This record gives sequence, C-alpha cells and structure tokens, in this order.
Amino acid sequence: MGQVSRIMFAVAAALLLVLAAALIGYAGYQLVKAMASASQVLAAGDFGYIVIDSVGYVVIAIAILDVTKHIFAEEVRGWRDRSREHLFRESFHKFVSIISIAIFLEGLVLVFKVSQDEVRLLLYPVLLLFVAVAMMVGLAVSQRLGVAPDRDADSPN
Repeated sequence: MGQVSRIMFAVAAALLLVLAAALIGYAGYQLVKAMASASQVLAAGDFGYIVIDSVGYVVIAIAILDVTKHIFAEEVRGWRDRSREHLFRESFHKFVSIISIAIFLEGLVLVFKVSQDEVRLLLYPVLLLFVAVAMMVGLAVSQRLGVAPDRDADSPN
C-alpha cells in the first residue's frame, strides 16, 4: 500500500506542477495579449486590472508550487523529520500568507472596478478584504500560539 500511495502522491504533485505552470503561462499570455492590443486596453482602462490579475495568478501559482514541494518531499521522497515540526508550521504560515496576498489583490481589484461601474455592488469586494484581514489575524494568532514552550521560556523578555 505504501508504494501505491507514493505513486498517487507523485502523480498529484506532477499535476499540481503542470497546473501552476499553466497559471503562470496564462498570466504571461494575458500580459502579451494586453500589450498587443494596448490602444484598446488603455482606452478601456483595463491595463492595470490585467496586470494585477496576472500578479494574482502568479501568486497563486507560487502557493501551489510550495504545496507541491512539500507533498513531494514528505509523501513521495519520505523526508519526514518528526523532531522538526516547525518546518510544517513555517510552510503552512507561508502558504496562508501567499493565499491572503492573492485574496487582498483580488479584493483591491474588485473594489476599484466596482467603484467605477456600480457602487451598490461594493459589498462583495469589501467582504473579500475583510476575509483577507481575518486570515491574517488568524495567521498571527496561529503563529503566536505555535511558539514552542522551550523557545518562549528561553527568551530574554
């Protein structure tokens, strides 16, 4: 069963790698397409939104790549070191930070877009920004509660 599990995780990691590359490729495609029709895009005022969307795609791809790296290292290669649990916490915190950044970017894009088009629809982007703030607060609480007791006792403060 262990070998089958490793193969399944390897396939999943490879698929995630392909999807992350596709997101990065799509972000580049959007930018090239916007540059090719720059006069139309600039006249419509969408160039900034396209750039920020592309950044969002790349940020999400980075999060996917980070998850893929950990799946490959821990489940496929079997590099588990139980004495270093902080590595999991660090990677989890990094993942949540990356996702929060992507949500902040999306919320900001939507705030600017909706405020120009239809102000009454502003509730959704504002709620999205509140979710991102809540994620960051949750991350801060998680980091604070995740401090190892031996490190906390050794601190000079």
